Amino acid sequence: MSQPRIFTKSNLVYIPLSVTIAHTLNFIFNSPLSTWQEFPPKLPTSVYSSIFFTPLLLFLSLSFEPIQTRRRLYTLLSIALIFISIPISFRGLYPPILHNAFVAYGALFGLKMFLFLKYNRSYLNQEGSNQKEEFNSLLWKIFNSRFNSYINPPKKEISNEKGNSLIITSPTTSQINKMIIYRTLITFTKCLILELAIFISKRYTMVIPEKPYQLRLLEFFTKGIPAVTMLSILQYSNFLLCVYLMLSVYTYDIYTIISATFYRLFLHSSSEEIYYKPILIKSGLLTPSEYVSLKEWMITLLFNTKHLFSEPWMASSPRDFWSARWQLMINESFKELGFLPVKNVFAPFVPKKFANMMGVLGAFGVSALLHEYLIIGQFDLWTGEHTFFFMIHGVIFILWEAIFGRENKFENSKTKRFLKWFLLLILNLSVLPAFIEPLRRRPEIFEIPSYFAKYY
Repeated sequence: MSQPRIFTKSNLVYIPLSVTIAHTLNFIFNSPLSTWQEFPPKLPTSVYSSIFFTPLLLFLSLSFEPIQTRRRLYTLLSIALIFISIPISFRGLYPPILHNAFVAYGALFGLKMFLFLKYNRSYLNQEGSNQKEEFNSLLWKIFNSRFNSYINPPKKEISNEKGNSLIITSPTTSQINKMIIYRTLITFTKCLILELAIFISKRYTMVIPEKPYQLRLLEFFTKGIPAVTMLSILQYSNFLLCVYLMLSVYTYDIYTIISATFYRLFLHSSSEEIYYKPILIKSGLLTPSEYVSLKEWMITLLFNTKHLFSEPWMASSPRDFWSARWQLMINESFKELGFLPVKNVFAPFVPKKFANMMGVLGAFGVSALLHEYLIIGQFDLWTGEHTFFFMIHGVIFILWEAIFGRENKFENSKTKRFLKWFLLLILNLSVLPAFIEPLRRRPEIFEIPSYFAKYY
């Protein structure tokens, strides 16, 4: 008689879900009534954490099966909305290190929830034979934020031909070890540069105007009052370098090193024995087919997928910057949740080009909502500057392609590319204060690097 498997995918969700619910209920029934006299109540950190993770775990537990009824669809949508509202509701009540992490997770997992609902609503009222692709739960795809558009294209059909192909399908032990060492050295170098950039930002501090940048910009055009100085632009550029390095290191590089180490220890094997069974299969965490899928995905992530950033300072057009170089982990989400829905709304009534323009504004609108969510949740501040920043970039995107057309790297000469690069640089710097100033008004962001340096 086979023994029950404790380490199953469902138990990875159900057990923590039961613990968090029990912990929350125990506090509710045993806490003094004075705790609930104001909203949101000031809760112990462990209870706040339980309240935050409960809807996430509940959503994961309900996403193990396809969405086959409207009730399940609306239930999951309600849970997603509750989940993203929790960090906003409790803003300003907890230490920035804990709460800011919850806000970031709320934004990231919230995007994943909405994408899951969009992709799987096609299962509604459909027979299994009509489903276009295999169903995957949110838990199975929760770490996969990358899309096929960011996989390096192969140069030749033979996958592992030395020096001729970019695609790696079966990395050797030497390749894995080199990858871990190389990424560690790069991450260490970035951390040193980040500490230097933070030192400069702290050493040469300046007073950030309380009036939002878009209003100061309006005063510049109407009254001639300068909205920004050259010194502040230099300092904002240095701060942007801090943001770039923090995103690169703490949201990608470190996790890439951890993933590579995990792959080296648990997924990679030089053994060719037929009866070899990895520990993940023996423990019951994965079936053989899921093990193969996870292994293939890890190889793609570590060896065949572009980095989170792809030299954004080299962009010579708005499309090149936003679509191919900056924040490649989530910008496809803006396409799915912003560009395509808005474009599809306008497509039946207006010309295709105009529908695409509206779709571009929709994508930047979703990006603006995400960034305003982060600003409000982390800094308890709203000035509308990030909305202005991203929507004006949407307008620049549209006007740029209306004037210059879509960029063709093989047609443009080096001189034309340099002139476009310089023009784009001027445009980016002219609206950069709208992105930086909401962050500079609250210095808590500087606590993050020292925290990670302490615990990593």
